[in-house]
Amino acid sequence: MTSAVFPWSCGTVVQITDCHLLAAPDAEYQGIRPYRHLERVLESLRAEAPLLILTGDLTEDHSPASYVLLQQLLADWPAPVFLLPGNHDERAALDALGQIQPCRSERRLQLPGWQLWLLDSKGDTPAGNFPPERLSELEEWLGDSSNQPIFWFCHHHLLPIGSFIDRFDQQDKAGLLALLEREPRLRGLAHGHCHHAYQFIQQHFVQVGCPASSVQFLQTPDWQTEDQGPRACRWTFHASGELQWEFLTF
Repeated sequence: MTSAVFPWSCGTVVQITDCHLLAAPDAEYQGIRPYRHLERVLESLRAEAPLLILTGDLTEDHSPASYVLLQQLLADWPAPVFLLPGNHDERAALDALGQIQPCRSERRLQLPGWQLWLLDSKGDTPAGNFPPERLSELEEWLGDSSNQPIFWFCHHHLLPIGSFIDRFDQQDKAGLLALLEREPRLRGLAHGHCHHAYQFIQQHFVQVGCPASSVQFLQTPDWQTEDQGPRACRWTFHASGELQWEFLTF
């Protein structure tokens, strides 16, 4: 993870996740055309021009062509874009894209009154993985951070949500949960992966699932999908320490 800190003067961020792009713009995934869904999201947000955080599963078929399409969609975006890997992503391809403007490679963002940390939870299976070396880096970040609240973005969820996707959550979560329990600056986590908009609030910590730009997963014991239109989540981090989020449908 890159240790440099990216400064941003605005407290509004839009999270987009689980785009599941394929090699062609009109190729289908679960009955929809994911490229067209993502295209609609970006067109709707363009006038607002928010900083974007894309939290994984940006491709469905792992193809180089899908990343070319993503780069073309983002090429003239008027604000910084941060890309995180999901279980479907190829880390090398995503890292390469992260070097092309407007994409950025930093994994820490400094907003007025807040710190945003972008975590890589990708493993070798559909489930999340956060090995000891990544955990050690988080400990280093805590040591050289200010007293401002910290919020995490990543692909996989930590706490169960009660559906089939819990089989593929963050598998080695003990270290991350221990950090949350002992560090009052850590205020919560926003993730993708679940294709489901929800919020879980526990004392000072929140876990929020961002709906997918492609299709949503039903809260069932088996995998079922539903097209609810392209979706995303707008985050507002107030300098006072207050936090707000809004699920978006386009």
